[in-house]
Amino acid sequence: EVKINETNYTWTSRGPSYSGNLGVCISAPGGAIASVSEWTLNQKGLKNGTSMASPNACGGVALIVSGLLQQNIKYSPARVKRAIESTARSIENLDRFTQGK
Repeated sequence: EVKINETNYTWTSRGPSYSGNLGVCISAPGGAIASVSEWTLNQKGLKNGTSMASPNACGGVALIVSGLLQQNIKYSPARVKRAIESTARSIENLDRFTQGK
């Protein structure tokens, strides 16, 4: 089994910004995502960037909300965000401004 080191890409958003924003809240995989269906003309396409990381993160949030709804658990967007941020796994050797709070 080949182990690939977890890291961020050079284009990864990070903080702090000039406006004082501290950076991202969470990060999600956004490199070498095979989002192209087999039935398309381009069967071997790998995509990178926010266009891949954002749907990845949103899909995870949708699963959480779906589970809460199924179990009739009351929630708010702020509580879901806090739960995700407080249970996210840190990536070794990456600063907090790159991987989130």
